[in-house]
Amino acid sequence: MTFKRIIFAILSAVICVNAWAFGRIGHDAVAAIAEANLTPEAKSTIEKYLDGKSIVYYASWMDNVRLQPAYKHTDGWHSASFDANCKSKVWKDRYRSNLGINTEMAKVENGGYKNMTDSAVAVSIKILVHLIGDMHCPGHNFFEDKSQNVYFYLDGDQKYKFHKFFDGGVFEKGHKWYYSDYVYHLDRCSDEEKAEIVKGSLIEWEEANARIMRPLYDIITPERKFNKAETLDFLQDMIQLTDNQLLKAGYRLAHVLNSVFDPSYSPKWER
Repeated sequence: MTFKRIIFAILSAVICVNAWAFGRIGHDAVAAIAEANLTPEAKSTIEKYLDGKSIVYYASWMDNVRLQPAYKHTDGWHSASFDANCKSKVWKDRYRSNLGINTEMAKVENGGYKNMTDSAVAVSIKILVHLIGDMHCPGHNFFEDKSQNVYFYLDGDQKYKFHKFFDGGVFEKGHKWYYSDYVYHLDRCSDEEKAEIVKGSLIEWEEANARIMRPLYDIITPERKFNKAETLDFLQDMIQLTDNQLLKAGYRLAHVLNSVFDPSYSPKWER
């Protein structure tokens, strides 16, 4: 392989990591938090279908296959869409995360996975692991009256695009943790707090996320230049928001997977 091809391959790999959702670190963190909250029964069953591998191993799998012919139909499943009042609304066919989650849940819930091939169950698990992370990412919540095609500047001259910032910038500017560090530092809620976080249907989760994301468009305005002091305040707020979203995504993912793969788990998620 020539030097130019090696450089191209490296750059392509970097682009793939940061191009979608929370980026690889974020998706790994969500999956790791979820894994720490799986019941032994659910964890054992899931790993049987994943050939002994962890759900963390496949946390970004959907990003890697989304353009392959067999999975092209999933390309629009990575984002959620809302009207100006934060109500779920499909105003662009590309933004339909609830369609993806509902499609896979309809296959596997209520013991349905037992009637599927092992490989099909594995695909459903990988999709659920990824999409429940995606729906909690600010860059994957779209409003019909707002655009994410917005550039802004931190420290006066560091240019970011709205979507790209939440895919990678917030992690580059934030803790710089390994994915496992997020489990150690964030997964500290009581059972009562966890139960409160996982309450609700899919649409209720999505619309709650939308209400959190909506104010960001009043802060991140086109060509806004944050000075050094404003940058520090902004980053602290965005890092906290991201941490909260990762934690909720992890707990909710565990709740979904426990509901599907542990018959004794209660109360089960009602989507």
